[in-house]
Amino acid sequence: MLIVRPIAFTDLEDLYELAVKAGNGMTSLPKNRKALEGRIRSSVDSFARTEKHGDDFFLLVMEDTERSKVVGCAGVFAQTGARQAFYAYRLMSVTHHSHSLNKQVRSQLLHLTNDYTDCSEVGALFLDPAYKGNGNWLARCRYMLIGLYPHRFAESVIAELRGYTDEDGSSPFWDAIGAHFFQMPYQEADDLCSVNSNQFITELMPKYPIYTSLLPEEAKEVIGQPATASRRAKQLLEVEGFRYEKVVDIFDAGPIMRADIGWIRTIREMQSTPVKIAGASEELSQQGILCNPDWSHLRMARVESASAGPVCPAGTVTALGLNDGDDCAYLAVEKLA
Repeated sequence: MLIVRPIAFTDLEDLYELAVKAGNGMTSLPKNRKALEGRIRSSVDSFARTEKHGDDFFLLVMEDTERSKVVGCAGVFAQTGARQAFYAYRLMSVTHHSHSLNKQVRSQLLHLTNDYTDCSEVGALFLDPAYKGNGNWLARCRYMLIGLYPHRFAESVIAELRGYTDEDGSSPFWDAIGAHFFQMPYQEADDLCSVNSNQFITELMPKYPIYTSLLPEEAKEVIGQPATASRRAKQLLEVEGFRYEKVVDIFDAGPIMRADIGWIRTIREMQSTPVKIAGASEELSQQGILCNPDWSHLRMARVESASAGPVCPAGTVTALGLNDGDDCAYLAVEKLA
């Protein structure tokens, strides 16, 4: 059985294995045990609190209970920019008109912005490739957490997607802009952000707008484009109600998606209802996600239930720490692959 739950300190080595498998580009899942231990501590502290806090970071893990092994993770940062500035580029159009030449020229500018400061952010989503097919419902568990406890999160939620990098791990966008101001390779700058403070961005990033027409073609082409591995993630975000608003990452120009909590499909469609243990003869034809909403014992699982709602096998109900008739959060879905 696969159960999604808050991370614990005992999950460190499993989380490190996931970070190694995730490879480069995931600043929220660095290949550094000390940094990962800090993220675990932050999550444990956040779940221990009962009131909203600027440092809140909630990291959920998917556990294969038969193996007692963590095989996936998904996180939510409660507030961007709480301690470090949150920078992004906003792509804007500007039109210049010459009356003497009767000519109009339209250009695009990259403006450094803090527009997404104080949003919540979903991230740190990764699943062991051996468990392919479970990523969608793992991702949706984050939205159920937000929907169950909206007072712990912001009104808007963002998601950063990896931008394009070539086979060598280089970013055309970084090579065109960042490399000139930071004087370091893309991967080094990315690693610094994932392990240490991003204060160096404030100190070295150019503050003036940049005309995209001055960039090489290969850099212009990747602005707002997700990496190949992130295209499916972008589609799933769009299904949930997230939209690209021409705001991109300052390092690799990957798209940043945004949604108000009220737009998010999972939050709109999940329901609070008593759970019922299915009888031996009941047909289980509906897929869904069942959640024990108790903050101190938060558990979620993918279930087969009766079409009438959360009518599930006894083993699943028990594994979530629920009893017949207990209130639960339930999301019925047509497909969870």
